Amino acid sequence: MVARKRTPADAGALAAGLLVDACRPHSEDSLRLEVVRDLALDLGRRLEILAEEDFAADSLIEATLACADLATLAACNHTALPDDEKPLAAAATHLAAGATRALISLVESETGTLDEAHAENTLKDARSAGWRADLGVSQLVS
Repeated sequence: MVARKRTPADAGALAAGLLVDACRPHSEDSLRLEVVRDLALDLGRRLEILAEEDFAADSLIEATLACADLATLAACNHTALPDDEKPLAAAATHLAAGATRALISLVESETGTLDEAHAENTLKDARSAGWRADLGVSQLVS
């Protein structure tokens, strides 16, 4: 059996799993955590599919944006979690942000294969994703 190439989207899927685990039903704020859990599950499934895609720029940028969304989701809901679950959400934030940064490198390497307008828009999306992922990490520190 030939192993498939791994991408940072695999790390994003792992980060989604960490956030899902952190959002197990709790007595307080259960509805909010249920919504966050569902969103994390959706992002995780999306990232698992994207991790199996080829290294085309469109797949890579979609994974980059999903990882940035995940980093933001985890960071924004960190304070709503019980204290014993906060480390999982923090880890999910950092892992998703790191996956975002790693994917940006791959996106940048693939933009040479795109026409100028598509490459420019892809790079704008990548920069936006990087900014959002960094914001998520900075929210944890604040």
